[in-house]
Amino acid sequence: MTQDTNSRRHSSQRNTNVTRVRGKQTHENRGNEPEIGIVESVEIVDFMCHERATVNLCPKVNFITGQNGSGKSAILTALIIALGGKASMTNRASSLKGFIREGRQRATVKVQLRNRGPDAYRPELYGSSIVIERQLSSGTVTSQYKLRNGDTGEVVSKKKDDLVAITDHMAIQVDNPINILSQDAAREFLASTSPDKMYQFFLKGTQLHQLREDLSAVSQAITRAESNIERKKEVLPEMKAAKKRWEQHYEDMKQARDLSAKMTALSQQMAWALVEEAENEVREAEEKLGVQQQKVAKIDEKVAEQTAFIDAINAEADLLTQQAHELLRQLEPLQAEKQGPVRQMEDTKLALRRLKQTEADMNMEARSTRERISSLKAEIKTERARLESKDQDGKEKLRLAIAGLEDNIKEEEARIADLQAEQQAYENRSGVLRETKVGCHRQVEKSRELVTRTRASLEEMMRSTSNSLNAFGQGIVEALDMIDRAKWHNTKPIGPIGRFVKLRDPKWARIIETTLDKSLNSFLVESHADRTTLDAIFRRCGCQSRIIICKPELFDYSQGEPDPRFTTMLNALDIQDEVVKRQLINLNRIEQIILVEQRAEGDKIVVANRGKLPQNVTACLTADGYSVGSKAGGLSTQSTNLIRPTSRLGENIAAAIEREKQVLADRKRALEHAQRSLKEAEQELEELQRKHERSAIAVRQCKERINKANSEIQLTRELLHSDEPAKIAALETELEQFTEQMESLQTQFRDHVAQQKLKEEELESIEADIDLVDRKMDAIRDRSASKREAAEQKASQRQTHNDNIVYWNAKRTSLQGKMAQLEQVHAEASAKVEETISGARKVCDERVEVEHAPERLDRMISNCRARLEEIERSSSMSLAEVAEKAQLHITAYHKANEELRSVAQVVKMLKTAHHLRMNKWTQFRDSMTMRTKMHFITHLSQRGYTGKLEFDHTQRTLVPKIQTDQDLVSESIVKGSGRKAGGSSQQGKAGGSADRFLRKDTKSLSGGEKSFTTICLLLSLWETMNCPVRALDEFDVFMDAANRAIAMSMMIDSARSKNTTQFILITPLDMSVKPDADITILRLQPPKRSSS
Repeated sequence: MTQDTNSRRHSSQRNTNVTRVRGKQTHENRGNEPEIGIVESVEIVDFMCHERATVNLCPKVNFITGQNGSGKSAILTALIIALGGKASMTNRASSLKGFIREGRQRATVKVQLRNRGPDAYRPELYGSSIVIERQLSSGTVTSQYKLRNGDTGEVVSKKKDDLVAITDHMAIQVDNPINILSQDAAREFLASTSPDKMYQFFLKGTQLHQLREDLSAVSQAITRAESNIERKKEVLPEMKAAKKRWEQHYEDMKQARDLSAKMTALSQQMAWALVEEAENEVREAEEKLGVQQQKVAKIDEKVAEQTAFIDAINAEADLLTQQAHELLRQLEPLQAEKQGPVRQMEDTKLALRRLKQTEADMNMEARSTRERISSLKAEIKTERARLESKDQDGKEKLRLAIAGLEDNIKEEEARIADLQAEQQAYENRSGVLRETKVGCHRQVEKSRELVTRTRASLEEMMRSTSNSLNAFGQGIVEALDMIDRAKWHNTKPIGPIGRFVKLRDPKWARIIETTLDKSLNSFLVESHADRTTLDAIFRRCGCQSRIIICKPELFDYSQGEPDPRFTTMLNALDIQDEVVKRQLINLNRIEQIILVEQRAEGDKIVVANRGKLPQNVTACLTADGYSVGSKAGGLSTQSTNLIRPTSRLGENIAAAIEREKQVLADRKRALEHAQRSLKEAEQELEELQRKHERSAIAVRQCKERINKANSEIQLTRELLHSDEPAKIAALETELEQFTEQMESLQTQFRDHVAQQKLKEEELESIEADIDLVDRKMDAIRDRSASKREAAEQKASQRQTHNDNIVYWNAKRTSLQGKMAQLEQVHAEASAKVEETISGARKVCDERVEVEHAPERLDRMISNCRARLEEIERSSSMSLAEVAEKAQLHITAYHKANEELRSVAQVVKMLKTAHHLRMNKWTQFRDSMTMRTKMHFITHLSQRGYTGKLEFDHTQRTLVPKIQTDQDLVSESIVKGSGRKAGGSSQQGKAGGSADRFLRKDTKSLSGGEKSFTTICLLLSLWETMNCPVRALDEFDVFMDAANRAIAMSMMIDSARSKNTTQFILITPLDMSVKPDADITILRLQPPKRSSS
């Protein structure tokens, strides 16, 4: 290596392949050196082609020269890698492992940065210089950093973040492609002619690209933040609802604690209220005793009054009775006078009875005599006829007559048997008809009842057409109107529930309405206070609907539903309100009741489940009103009393009315059919009764004919066997005797009649006498009866008073019994007072003031207990746990709300700042554009060029326009010739020639001119930037000697004009620049390479 004798300085490092040449440094130059951010030295070990090398750099301009392969670019690459750059930035390797010297496992690069002056980065830790060491390894950990104090060598940090902080503080832009241009980057920049690429170099070199990327990232972050805000806004209502639920839960638990204390106070009041009640019972018993005693005294007065009335009435009655007896004594002589005629009348009547008896005997004897005479005459006649027909033929005829009569008897007996059989059949049929009649009568009554009920149902449905709410019961319309106008502690009551329930399929209407019957008319409230208000409204309107207290909790019921293949009552309904749905699930378990059309289908389900209902099924109901199966097991089937249909489930009322009319018509036809059957049975029964009577008459007639035939047979047989001739004479003799006897009887009867007439006349005379006496006696008896009746009236009055006395005595007895009972009650109440006082003192020693009646206290205690049980059922946590949980939700909600508000404010500020930054960025871009243009023109002028930079920020292009010195000379010649020619026409020609010397873009320049122009652009960009280190590799390979000298001079001048900037320039060519105090030339010899 050769060294300049004036500026030669050997390196103090252990390598010997780097020669450093620098001019003498004056005190003035040292004062202008940069104090922070410049590279003082670069040391590499086993890095790329170098085994070990150390390069000490001056603060201003450093030229690194050497032949190709001497490792010049490795110095710049080491600088980039040490300052945190990536392998891809150098275009020398795809990874850090590629930088390790061949045959080695690791490499080390060290860069020492100056850290002085007031802007030094944490000098108390890092000292006046910072040594950045990066070790590269071929193992899994490819690199490690060590940041040392340059003064002490102590390792301060091993974090890359601290390195980034150092480079940011010192404004070292390692990743800026214009700031540190590697060999490939420099070649690309110097050879670039594309306007858009040049524009990109401009943006990246001035950091505008990075700023724009940062602003774009900010914009995206704002967009993401706004999306997050929207998502959080969607979640916030749920958090608020959860907060409210837990607040309510906490309030409920607090209320439970307060309720417990309230229950204790109420229990104390209840204990002493029982004492007061017992004392009131004692006072009430005493008051009742006093009242009863007053009543007994009044009763005694009443009894004395009635007794006085009775004494007066008894005196009057005794007088009237005495007068009646005196009148009756006047009857005694008349009775004596009457006894004689009475005895005569009795004797006469006895004689008349005897005469009438004798007359009867005579009539009987005469009738018997006449009958005997007639009989004798007939016998005589028969005897004579017999004697006349005494031959054999006559006897045969008699035998035939007897046989014929016997045959007639047999026919009559057979006729009787047939008639009796008919009677039995009539009786059997009558029994059947009577049963039929009873059944028909029951059917008629049942059909009549069904018709009446159907007609009533139809009338109610017709009434409901004016207002469908009438189907929910009496007074429901008025109640709903009052509910709308009333004030409620919580939300307005929901109801009737049926308003929110609609059928999906009408075939389930009857069974569902029967199952939910009372529930459909129910109302839902959230508190006892609202229940009390609603109950008062119902009482005023006469509404009988049920009131249910519930909280609007939308619990998940899906876990309790059966297999989806079953149709549940919940699925068959369209329930418009979720709270109503949950209450129907609580009240009727509609999610676990399955519906089938026929019983057979339900039996199949039960049989398939081994005789039990399926899981999560509580009942299986059929459309025609049967319940199939049970949870306990078995194929049981029970009928359900289906209620009459209404329009509560939203069924089409017109269609329902038409169906009900059809049902009414069918039932009327059934009633008419039953009535016809009953009438036919009655008619047939009457006809059978008539036939039975005719049969009975026919039987009697047959029996009479049989008796007559038997008599004729007897006579005929007598005729057949009697053949004595003397019989006629005897008969005639007897006939004469009876004839004489008949005449004697007639004479006696005439005498008897005359005698009887005389006795009757005598009886009439005696009866007239007796009647006269009777009239006298009747007059006396009437007067006596009048007196006796008056006395009896007095007796009746006395009885009334006696009855009053009995009544009052019974009343007194009853009152005395009541008094005894009251005395017993009083004693028991007194004992109860002592007992309740003893019990009350066990609850509370001191007597407390009772504010309510025991019944109300009991209701209040029951309500508190029910509320406590409800709260205990709804929560398994303690008050502290609920408070903690509620506080978590409250805190989470407020925190989320505050975060949302804060984020929204931040986003708003970011959007404002982003807008301002974009404006600033635009201003900065315009400023950088203007500075770059000015510096570009200045640098071009050093060669005698003119030109400009044409920026198109819309199209994002940069086009340099250049006019070289030759162009300027040609343009001057043209202009001079034009001035000599003179004249307007010559000027026009000269002007036309000048158009040919317009500025040209870089494509039309020579290689040297283009490289010079590009260097001018690079220097312009560098001068617009603020970076302490600028590096350029092989910048002059395409320049001729003139352009290269000018470019170097420009770079040196630019470096000298910047007191805070260090230049590192790498070239393979020989240096025409001489070392100076601020210029160092480093010549590198090719390093020793391995034999491979």
